[in-house]
Amino acid sequence: MREAGILLHISSLPGKYGVGTLGECAYKFVDFLKKSGQKIWQILPIGQTVYGDSPYSPISAFAYNPYFIDFDLLLNDGLIKEEDLPNEFHTSRVNYDYLYKTNYPILSKAYLNHKLYLDEFNDFKESNDDWLDDYSLFMVLREIQEYKPWNLWYHDAKYKNIVHINWIKENYKKRLDEYKFYQFLFYKQFKALKDYANKNGILIMGDMPIYCSYDSVDVWANPKDFDLDENLSPKFVAGCPPDMFSSKGQLWGNPLYDWNKMKSDKYKFWVKRVKYSFKLYDILRIDHFRGFAGYYAIPSGDSDATRGHWEVGPGYDLFKEINNNLGDRRIVAENLGFLTKDVFKLLDKCGYPGMVIFQFELGDGMRHSPIKKEFKSNNIFYTGTHDNQTIMSFYNQQNELYKSLIDKVCNISIMDKPNFKIIEYAMKTKCDVVIIPIQDYLGLTDEDGRMNLPSTVSNSNWSYMAREFDFSNDLAKYIKRITKESGR
Repeated sequence: MREAGILLHISSLPGKYGVGTLGECAYKFVDFLKKSGQKIWQILPIGQTVYGDSPYSPISAFAYNPYFIDFDLLLNDGLIKEEDLPNEFHTSRVNYDYLYKTNYPILSKAYLNHKLYLDEFNDFKESNDDWLDDYSLFMVLREIQEYKPWNLWYHDAKYKNIVHINWIKENYKKRLDEYKFYQFLFYKQFKALKDYANKNGILIMGDMPIYCSYDSVDVWANPKDFDLDENLSPKFVAGCPPDMFSSKGQLWGNPLYDWNKMKSDKYKFWVKRVKYSFKLYDILRIDHFRGFAGYYAIPSGDSDATRGHWEVGPGYDLFKEINNNLGDRRIVAENLGFLTKDVFKLLDKCGYPGMVIFQFELGDGMRHSPIKKEFKSNNIFYTGTHDNQTIMSFYNQQNELYKSLIDKVCNISIMDKPNFKIIEYAMKTKCDVVIIPIQDYLGLTDEDGRMNLPSTVSNSNWSYMAREFDFSNDLAKYIKRITKESGR
């Protein structure tokens, strides 16, 4: 089946309290997708973010971002009062510092009324105790340690002394329960949204980062799953080698997995992680798929990625265990970056669709077409991702030769909007699925619409927000027309 969808993260929805939420703005976007003839809503990872605000560096591989909990829904559920609501303000950029100061006091008030949903809450705690208990402990210990990284905590907390952990559980019961309640609220609201989307023919595609942050509950609670030394410090960290875009490569800093240990317990962590994701998503995109074939290991402490080396990944063994436990699921492989034969072989064996990015498919400028190759149908075609320029900035920054090549293959004339013509080209490819970032439909430049600039920490990263008037009837009609014309 040929399908089309839109990429827009929850944070980027036009929420009325400074960030997109799981409330009215999300339901209206589902309505827009249906009106536009779309079948897929792709979002970024929904994990709880910390310093840097990147959804690809969450504090837990399982916990959700409380910033996305909708206050109006809490009001409707009787958990807060109208006077508890913050002042409305509509913005084009998320201010995460403001959210941190504003949202948690409101969520804390909601917890005061948690007994209204006690049975549901208890069911949630019971069915998620295999990660929720560690998460709440980690969050309370972070508070006690003034939010220092866990490797700088006092000895009994860092090494999880059982006597001390039991003391924390006994003396911080309310605070532990409160953190669990925030997770319950997110799950409750997300499931209701997903049910609404599915009833309207919309599938939700989620996103899973390959690596865990070092300062995360996952590494703290399960250090044996990671390649750490006797002091629980990473021996090597993740990243990418130098390439044409970065002379020193990318230093992500995530600890690497101990794949031999994980294989010995049949990849329990990964099976649980993927299984849990499908409670929330209809389709799962796994980030940095090439890291499962072979991964880049950089000596811990290095300031760049130049001294890294390649190691063999778990390969098909991992995905065989996932398939054995979950059966046939819709998984998408983010197969971008430095690709070698082992990556293509693994992708073929798994049978997952990969990704094709228009911005990466330009030829050498000497041929009649800017496109390097034909695309297999078992792919998802994108104009760009959250890490790319918007398609308008990409087009505008090309030299005249490349522009003329793009114009030729996409039939762009002087009176056309280049973003629309490139999107129409994408729609007509043989790829089974086409996903377009909303910024490209809107014709935004990087200044107004770029979501992330890789390898940078900036207030502009991860902060883009759409405006309510962006989702016009005219745009919906246009999207529906080109989708239908392309047989999607």
